[in-house]
Amino acid sequence: MSWLNQTTFANTGGAEASPYVRQIAVLERELAHANESVDDKIDKLEEVGHGVVVLNTKLGDALTRVGVLENEVARLERKEERRTKRMKRVKCLRCGGGLDLSAIFRIGDGDQRCVWISAYSVRCLFL
Repeated sequence: MSWLNQTTFANTGGAEASPYVRQIAVLERELAHANESVDDKIDKLEEVGHGVVVLNTKLGDALTRVGVLENEVARLERKEERRTKRMKRVKCLRCGGGLDLSAIFRIGDGDQRCVWISAYSVRCLFL
């Protein structure tokens, strides 16, 4: 606006330039208000962007944890399969006959606390 004050319109009394000067002042206020609004919105976007970064980090950590847990489940399933196969191949120490103990463990699958097997409770059917 300083260039306008140095023009001939401003030097001649300003009557012809005063509406323009007022309009420019109004526009400068509006521009300042718009700039503040833009700055506020940029600040909000930065905050949201930081939140997205945090969420992406948490998502990555969660996906890693899911992968670890899936591997653990697969390992435990393989272990259970091996245990079941071993239970099907149990041999009687007296006669050498085969016993399938996997059925005994299937009975208690719902609640493992209800299964109790002692050496005396399993009898060879081949005797």
